[in-house]
Amino acid sequence: MSDPSFALAGHEIDVIVIGAGAVGAVVAAVLRDKGARVLVLDAGDPPDSADSPKNAAPDAAWRHRCEPPEARWLREIALGGRTLVWGGWCVRACEQNVADARLAETPWPIPLSALDPHYARVERMLGVVGNRDGLGVVPDGLFADSVTLHPRLVELGRALDLPIIAGRLARVNGRPWRAMDALHGVEVVPRTTALRVLVERGRVVGVECHRGDGGRAVVRARRVVLAASAVESARLLRASGQGHDEPLRIVGSLVASHLVLVPGRTADLPGVSYSAFVPRFTNVEGEAARPYVGGFSLEVVGPSPASVLGDNAGPMLGVSTEMLADSTIFQVHALGTMLPSWERTVRFDDADRDTLGRPVPVLRLASSGNDRAIGEDMNAACLAVAGALGPDATTIPFVQPDGLVLGSEVLFGRDDDHDFDPEGRHRRVAGLHVTDGRHAPLVGDRHPTLTMLACAVRAADAVVADLAQ
Repeated sequence: MSDPSFALAGHEIDVIVIGAGAVGAVVAAVLRDKGARVLVLDAGDPPDSADSPKNAAPDAAWRHRCEPPEARWLREIALGGRTLVWGGWCVRACEQNVADARLAETPWPIPLSALDPHYARVERMLGVVGNRDGLGVVPDGLFADSVTLHPRLVELGRALDLPIIAGRLARVNGRPWRAMDALHGVEVVPRTTALRVLVERGRVVGVECHRGDGGRAVVRARRVVLAASAVESARLLRASGQGHDEPLRIVGSLVASHLVLVPGRTADLPGVSYSAFVPRFTNVEGEAARPYVGGFSLEVVGPSPASVLGDNAGPMLGVSTEMLADSTIFQVHALGTMLPSWERTVRFDDADRDTLGRPVPVLRLASSGNDRAIGEDMNAACLAVAGALGPDATTIPFVQPDGLVLGSEVLFGRDDDHDFDPEGRHRRVAGLHVTDGRHAPLVGDRHPTLTMLACAVRAADAVVADLAQ
């Protein structure tokens, strides 16, 4: 990890990667392995340690507004990005996801089969563990090891009469994989905010950035890869004269999260998986198909002791400390398809600027009828899981789908917004690439991270090919 004043002092660099989250780390690792001289810039602080990440709180330099004001945009401004909190879930997309994207008028730019070798590369890089379950709706991957599902979760699948498989997780020494695990041997500069990409005569020449000590610097390079998150990459493009003034449609994941407390304690069972995945399904109640596009999947984590929630969890959840201590805990999450909508957009307000002089992102987060219909089924599914865990279970909702919380995001412009080719190259600016959610296909009903990373290594290959010319 480099001090900004040293790392930005005129090193000869082939590629600057902006953002040290999952996508930026994987791209940088691919470029490093191919012999490119890579520098990663990130606005965040380093985590305190591998086991105790520090998530930098947004300050005046990272202001944003949500409409309505009670909506929330979840972001991590720290080296590692959302890998500090993601849990390591790695699920491939299926053909139904591609069909959903087509119905949402955001078709995939490439066939799903074209990502197969890139999925395998990422799974190998991240050390994904899981089983070959033979379910087409959850395509099998390349797994470093097989896992055995906890008996309580196996029983849950039987009780619900649903297919339930061990979660496919990226793990490092018993914890979820984090972006910094991929960045060994790559020069990473923290506390350094990219302000704009510098372009001369249609070619990238470097990046202007704001340093942690308050100064500004220019870093020269032939190639720049945007991996700063969908919203931040869009803001950078606009600041660099390559973006658009009209709002961009937001696609995220609908999320319903419930905590389930089951009376009694469960003994620890070493060597088993405490994470289960229930593949995509819809319409959990009744025989008639509900008229919505998309679907959702379930993640169930547990059984766990109360200590996983921290010391102050009882008052926060509204339950007694004694009840919490005498309960076994399960976490139930439903992930659903949030379709693009011109009622859900991000724009950049030139009249309202942060302390770095950047226009503030304004996120308009509105639920569509499609969102609400899926959300009702997601909640019903979570409650069905809670009921199957025990008649005396207590269910505490964490996040409801209509709570308008945006986590992972993908942005789509209007129909004429075709600035990047399928490999992430800018069509008019040589040397400018994008690899994050600004360019990712719609996945929807499962964690998008593995698909984003498969697209990212494909884009990194394009950068390597261009450097060789």
